Parts: sequence; C-alpha cells; structure tokens
Amino acid sequence: MKRIIKKGIAITSIILMAACGKEDSIETLTYQPPKEKPITVNILSEEIHQKITGFGGANRMWGNETLSSNEAETSFGLGENQLGLSLFRVRLSSNKNDWNLIVNSVIEANVRNIKVLACPWSPPAALKSNNSDVGGHLLPENYKAFKDYINEFIEFMKSKGAVIDVVSIQNEPDWKANYESCDWTAEEMINFLKAPGEIVGAELAGPESLNFNPQMTNAILSDPEASAKLDIVAGHLYGSGIGKFPLAEQQNKEIWMTEWLLNLGTGNSGATPWGERSEFDKWKESIEMLTKMHEAMTSNWNAFIWWYIKRYYSFIGDGEQGTVSGNVLKRGYAYSHFSKFIRPDYVRIGTEIVEETSPLKITAYKGNEKTVVVIVNPENKDFENVEINNIIYDKAIKYLTSQWVSMEVETLSVTNDVCALSVPANSVITLELNN
Repeated sequence: MKRIIKKGIAITSIILMAACGKEDSIETLTYQPPKEKPITVNILSEEIHQKITGFGGANRMWGNETLSSNEAETSFGLGENQLGLSLFRVRLSSNKNDWNLIVNSVIEANVRNIKVLACPWSPPAALKSNNSDVGGHLLPENYKAFKDYINEFIEFMKSKGAVIDVVSIQNEPDWKANYESCDWTAEEMINFLKAPGEIVGAELAGPESLNFNPQMTNAILSDPEASAKLDIVAGHLYGSGIGKFPLAEQQNKEIWMTEWLLNLGTGNSGATPWGERSEFDKWKESIEMLTKMHEAMTSNWNAFIWWYIKRYYSFIGDGEQGTVSGNVLKRGYAYSHFSKFIRPDYVRIGTEIVEETSPLKITAYKGNEKTVVVIVNPENKDFENVEINNIIYDKAIKYLTSQWVSMEVETLSVTNDVCALSVPANSVITLELNN
C-alpha cells in the first residue's frame, strides 16, 4: 500500500484488505503541519540604554496655517485616535513680523507639557554675506548679533506666554538650497559657538546637518570650548545618517533626529500623485519609517522628530490628495506605536532575539511601572509563534497596525513570565506590559 499525503489537505486513502476477507474500507486522515519553531525574545530589564526624550513632528513652517487647538489635541493627546507626540518643532523666522504667527500653536504644545524646538532656516538677511535669506554665510562680525536675535525671539515668545525649550543654530547648514537657508562649515559653527555672547533661556541644539554628517558633528564635539556650549547633538536623515555618536555619548549629550520625511517622491517633477499611489505602496513606506525609528533607538538616540504633523503623507490629513483635514492617517497610527507608548523619561532596555537570523525589529523600554515592547515586521511573511520572555508583569495588551487595521487592541495572557503572540506580515505591534 502507498499512502500519499499532501500538506494541509485532508485526503482519503483506500486500503485494500482483500487478503483478510474484509470489504474495502476508507480511512480519512488530516495532516497537521509541524508547529513553527518560536522566535524567542528575552527582555533584559537590567540592561539600561538611553533615556527617551520623545517623538514628535513639526508645525507648518511657512504661511499662516498652524496647528489648531483640536489638531493639537489629536497630535499630543493620549486618548483613542490620538498620537501622543511629545516634541514639537517650529521655525524661528528671520523676519520678526512672522514670530506672532506661531504663538498659539506653541502655547497649545506648552499646556500639554510638550517640549518645543525652534529652528532658524536663515539669520536675518542684514547679518549675512549676501544680504539675502537664501544662501550666503553669517558674517563673523555678526555672530553676537545673531545670538542676540535668537535671545530676542525666546523673550518675545515668553512675553506672549509661549515657552521655547530648545533652539538650534541652523537648519541643514551643509545643504545649498534655493530657498530660505544659510551655508555654514563646521569651522564657522565652532567659531560661532566660541564667539562673544550667549544664547540664554533655552537649550542649544546643533548642527542639524542634512544627513547627520558625523564629520561636521564630531568636529564640533572635538573642540572642548565649542562643545561645552552645545546641549543637544541634532541632525537629519536625508540620504543617510543612522549610526552611533560615541563622542556625544561620552560627553553626556542627547542625540536628536530633528527632521525626516518620506512621501513616495511625490514632490519630484513628473511623479505619480500621492492620491493615485496604492495603499500597499504607502504602507510599505510607513514600514520603512518604522524601521528607521527602530535603528535610531538601537543607535542610542534620544529623540525622533518627523517633518510636518499635518500633511497628506504624514500623520494628520490636510485635505489634499484625498485626505480629510484633521483626520489621523495610517502613517500617524504607525508612528504612534512609538510616540504614544514610549513616554518622555522612559529608558530603553535590552532585548535578545535568540534566533540571530530573525528579521523582526524589536526594542523594549520601561517607565511608569510599565514595560513597552515595539515589534516591527518589515517582511511579507507572518510569524505565527513569537514568545516574549522574562516578563515581570501579569497583564499584556497588544496594539496592532497593518495595511488593514489601525491600533487593533487585544489582551494577551502571560504564563510563567512568557507572552506568546503572532506578528502579521508588514505590521507593527506595541505590547504594553503592566499589572
């Protein structure tokens, strides 16, 4: 007799039993595939890495549109369909007449205990080599005047009841732009920091290079006098930039990613409009964003700030490209898997994936008597059997976002300090553990 069994299908096998003098009989067998070997993740609660300052996004930088009170609540709140952002980036305009435009949105952030970062795209034109808001250099004889200008901005905002927590020196000093900008070398920024005058009333961040240029950043950190004036090492992620900054860590400086965006290239001439791209393409790009966030955290960065909060390719719709103004977008839900659950002053703790070849991106954090685990699956494959070990709490709540669902909630069991779960393809899960 020859028995043929096909995986996953119930088949019938006719067994000939003539030699026994019995009638032919039919046996029905159901094939049970072997259970997938679990991916085992050990939570290492005593392995402490960096403190988390927060996750955020930016105000619209030009024009009159800023976050409304309702949009601020959606952006910074912790309730259902809210994003839990804890950092807010605004523009420090080279024109004093613009300063009043952002007062209300800064106050909306302040009342929710959101830390505010203000960044200049250019010093006032009169202080520059070309007398223009575009390009040129800040003249050395005007270094103190620009520090005074920044101080005046901080004081103006304070007088309106709006607190600026952090200011930077320059947005993307190493990028030659054809819009509001200013060119700086590392040497010029070092000389600016060492020049007479002090920026007071807010922490100072820099250099905010285009792709977190380590040469520019480390040059400043390698000058003791200049480095002493800098509180936060900041940079952007355009083109490259992910990596550790040992000098910053040695000097106990926080590391902030202060701008990045992805929009399927829709800003390029001739590109297919966002509204005509598939939901799969948009979601895969959001998975790319989440993967970068994971890499930033495992590089010991303290903060991650996206570009505009309110834009059709961002977190809240702006009414363009088929979005509804004020509504949370899929990318916003994705981002909130970090921002809503990993709160300021949480610390990243160790994780150990026993299977070294696992493609899952897993980080863990603790604070407020909770442990938070974020799992990003960038693969087109489900992982049905993932075990999280060394859990010290008895309650586990899973939040899942994929192309098909947004913040789907499920309560899981914890047995013998282990929580088992499945991780769908192209998804992000936040696991909140507490008592």
